Amino acid sequence: MYKKILNTLFQWNADQACEHILGLYDRKGFCIVDYLYFANVAGKQLFTTHHISYPLKDFREALLPDYKNINIQGIYKIYQHAILDADVVLMDGIALQLFYYLAKKKRLPNLNGTDFCPYFLSYTKKKYSDRGVNIILYGTYPHLLERTKHYLLNQWYNVIYAQDGYINLDWGNVNLAMKWRDKDINILLIARSTPDYPIQEIWTLANKHYIQNYGLIVLNQWGTFDFWVGGQKRAPKLIRTMKLEWLRRLISDPKRNMKKVVSTFALFWYIFSYLILKKK
Repeated sequence: MYKKILNTLFQWNADQACEHILGLYDRKGFCIVDYLYFANVAGKQLFTTHHISYPLKDFREALLPDYKNINIQGIYKIYQHAILDADVVLMDGIALQLFYYLAKKKRLPNLNGTDFCPYFLSYTKKKYSDRGVNIILYGTYPHLLERTKHYLLNQWYNVIYAQDGYINLDWGNVNLAMKWRDKDINILLIARSTPDYPIQEIWTLANKHYIQNYGLIVLNQWGTFDFWVGGQKRAPKLIRTMKLEWLRRLISDPKRNMKKVVSTFALFWYIFSYLILKKK
């Protein structure tokens, strides 16, 4: 399974990723983009074969009242399905870069969501200056969502609809917001997940028919909205260059980031188990 997952990762630079995503969008009429970082590989047991599953239709709503009563292995199996089904999977983080290099003897660029998403929006706006580029926001807390919306509007992006992540997305309102905009580039940015449950990727897969029908580019963003509006601060460029941003995040917000960092430290076991022992 680990080779299958690694083979989904996009292998080229940011410009090529933008062209690839937009090319798929032109050909297929929609495109789903996920990010993968090592904490999710380890924490969600992504390389493991899970035998418990649930009907995908059960996850069409982002807010299931019994989420925490669902067998976690079943959720992880559907998450695997979501990653393998995505049109583009971008590598996020130094730990996965290292694992991939040891596994494949090839370096891949770190196209993390915090950096790539604004780059993609800017790239798209420049490339399609003769067409409308519209943004739909779904996720995070209501007050952070409002600040995210204003952040993008201040950069001259056209935000046509925004809904917080604590209610299920109203596709009827999305349809109204997109009226007369079906020929535009329409981008749905989702920041709806939790440390334990990868809700947004599963939700995206379960709602793929809507995404296809409405002709959307979907980017599942995790914490990008928080970074945009200052809820989380980026490390100085020198620390990012030294690949130590994870340490700064841990120190600045240990409650939020401890589990992710602990999962990342599983890298050493994964190197031993999957590479040295050549586990299938």
